[in-house]
Amino acid sequence: MGDWTDPHADKLAVRVASAIALIAGGLTAGYFGGPLLAAVTAAAAVAMSFEWARMSEPKSAPWGFAVGATGALGAVCAAALGAIDAAIAFAGGAAVISALRPGPLAARAAAAFGVIYITLPCVGFVWLRSGPSGLGVLFAMFAVVWAADSAAFFGGRFVGGPRLAPSLSPKKTWSGLGFGVAAAGASGAALAAITGGPWALWTAVGLALGLVGLAGDLFESLCKRHFGVKDASSLIPGHGGVLDRLDSLIAVTVVTLAATLAAPGLTPALFGALA
Repeated sequence: MGDWTDPHADKLAVRVASAIALIAGGLTAGYFGGPLLAAVTAAAAVAMSFEWARMSEPKSAPWGFAVGATGALGAVCAAALGAIDAAIAFAGGAAVISALRPGPLAARAAAAFGVIYITLPCVGFVWLRSGPSGLGVLFAMFAVVWAADSAAFFGGRFVGGPRLAPSLSPKKTWSGLGFGVAAAGASGAALAAITGGPWALWTAVGLALGLVGLAGDLFESLCKRHFGVKDASSLIPGHGGVLDRLDSLIAVTVVTLAATLAAPGLTPALFGALA
């Protein structure tokens, strides 16, 4: 345990308190699903749209935010109603409007990419909850992402060592990566014991999603470095922005969605009798 009297202790305490609140909120919304999950996901989508507009085009952020948030809100609401075609239309329409509006090409491309980057995972998240073993799928993603993020943070903080990608994120270390992936694999093994699914498959899924989540974290760091900002915003005390907190879950949701669509038998194989 770290020294809670050092200058960084208060910041760490705030970070932990915020994480506990976010975990409680995520578990509650995931458990009840339906309108509550849609509302929480939509709120996150609006917050992330604000952060992306703020980062990518600070001089015309209101315009970018309006288009991105409208597309994200429409897409999430449509997905919650089971209208996936409409959700895709909302997201695609907002991306096209962002790409065709007046302004420098780089700004328009960044705005269009931001719509897809934010909206696709939000739609996929709601859709996964409504699918086979939806509650289990969401909770499994939570378990892997939270285990990997926590282990990577504390492992890197207390062990340290060589930097993983200093040009992107100077605080991330190879030791943090190792701890994070190991924790993700361990969470997969724990999920096998809970669900009765195959231990080897669950462990492999945990390891793979752990790597995906940490890659998602690095990708968001790359975006912030490209835009010249340290944090997406300061909306979450101790963590920065919503994008900073959900970057790993964004990547894991996209990969889980793709795997579910490409291999419909994967969920029944993982959840066994619970599927």
